[in-house]
Amino acid sequence: MRAVADQNARVKDPVYHVILSWPPDENPTDDQAFESGLHAMQAVGMKDHQYVFAIHHDTDCVHLHMTVNRVHPDSFNAVYPDRDYFKLDYAMRELELRFGWRHVNGPNKVVELNGSRSIEWTSKKAMFQGKLPTKAADMERHADQESLHSYARGEPRKHIVKIMNADNLSWQLLHSNLAKFGLGIRPKGRGLAIYDFDHVSAAGIKASDMHEQLSLARLEKRLGLYQERELPKDLVIASSYNKFAAPKRDPLERQTRREERAQLRKATRSRYEAYRAAFVKRRVDKEWIKQQFILIRDHARTQRADIKSRIKHPLDRKAFYSILAFETLRAREELKTKIQELRRELKNDPSNTKLSFREWVEREAASGDPGAISQLRGFSYSDSRREKAAPNAITFAGDIDPSANSTLFPAGTVRRDGAVVFRRAEGDPGFVDHGGKVSFPGGVLDDELLGHALDDTRSRWERPIEIKGSREFVDAALRALVERGYTGDLADPSLRARLKALADKRDRTNMPPVKRGPRV
Repeated sequence: MRAVADQNARVKDPVYHVILSWPPDENPTDDQAFESGLHAMQAVGMKDHQYVFAIHHDTDCVHLHMTVNRVHPDSFNAVYPDRDYFKLDYAMRELELRFGWRHVNGPNKVVELNGSRSIEWTSKKAMFQGKLPTKAADMERHADQESLHSYARGEPRKHIVKIMNADNLSWQLLHSNLAKFGLGIRPKGRGLAIYDFDHVSAAGIKASDMHEQLSLARLEKRLGLYQERELPKDLVIASSYNKFAAPKRDPLERQTRREERAQLRKATRSRYEAYRAAFVKRRVDKEWIKQQFILIRDHARTQRADIKSRIKHPLDRKAFYSILAFETLRAREELKTKIQELRRELKNDPSNTKLSFREWVEREAASGDPGAISQLRGFSYSDSRREKAAPNAITFAGDIDPSANSTLFPAGTVRRDGAVVFRRAEGDPGFVDHGGKVSFPGGVLDDELLGHALDDTRSRWERPIEIKGSREFVDAALRALVERGYTGDLADPSLRARLKALADKRDRTNMPPVKRGPRV
């Protein structure tokens, strides 16, 4: 085995070691154990390789040590097992069916349906079926494009699973069913590849990645040698691969993640409520303030008594009393200033301010808390949805009475918030005059309604106009402003440039033709 391995200088570790173990209640014979080892070798692509098997019966569980030379004894090519954990697990389920052993669930499980048994994935999640190939994962993660691997393992795979159990399965039946989904199968290297029917030159994927039964060895054993595709002329294609389509996500997986996020955010909210309940705002102690004023008062009384006992002359005593009163007043003012500074410091201290839920979440997210990060992402999504749901509006002033210089005010309906709703008829979406802006909650693009709103509020335009809403609404608002000869400013620089371009285009269109005189 060492001599064979030395024939391939690029192989650093030619030994492939695997242990096959049986449950304590099963006792396979030596022949069954050796057959299992040979089947496992074939599953990982090492059939006809050199091997050494050792069976152990001296433990609670019978197990087989497999030591295989990865270098082939004839071609000297080395095998690099890819996702061998999943291939070996599938092989174990096959052995359980062959020898009647108890089924043990792993990545694959044995399913009985209509009296027949088949092997399927235990979980639908890709992480339990072997990860996506690196390039396919990068394509979906960074380019937001569906990989051929994901497409083939979606609806096409479900369809192929059904025909694989058909008794009349043939190469042409396989070709035609793959072609219905814009896919083809052809030899590549020592196996088969699935490729995009419309882009034959593009790189494909391993056929066994789409379904385990699509390996070249298994198909040739069942269907004979590979046959080229001969498709009928009336073939109807149900779907085809489009790499620019966004990757599809499993609805059940999305629901599970949604519930996990909900539980995580619920726990985050509970932590915030606990923070609110335990928060105590620090304040300058009122009792301390009272004691400080008492100390100043007692000190002044002591000084006054001392002056009274020491100073005998009335005029001198009166002068000392005045000085004492001044010093006492100054001490009180200094104490008041000190108290104000202490209160200002406490007010400006961030740790002494009870945070709102959003502020608290931002602080926790900065420290890497997963629940806070999830909630912060929720805030972002909510803000974006709110912006999208915001009605079309034009803002041109601050807080102004909607009735100011309005000719339509008598015909409007005043709401509780002071805004006025104007409708041309019953059922008309109308517009809402807020005083400093007009909004169009109906979402219907109406040039006439837009013109009424601008004409009625024109006398209130006192600052650069801000236009927000759908693309169609912004375009209509710019056209309406140009039609009314608006030469003022806009809050958005990009809209300002568009307004100028529309005005220039209008001027060129309305420019009278140049009259030329007769030629001399």
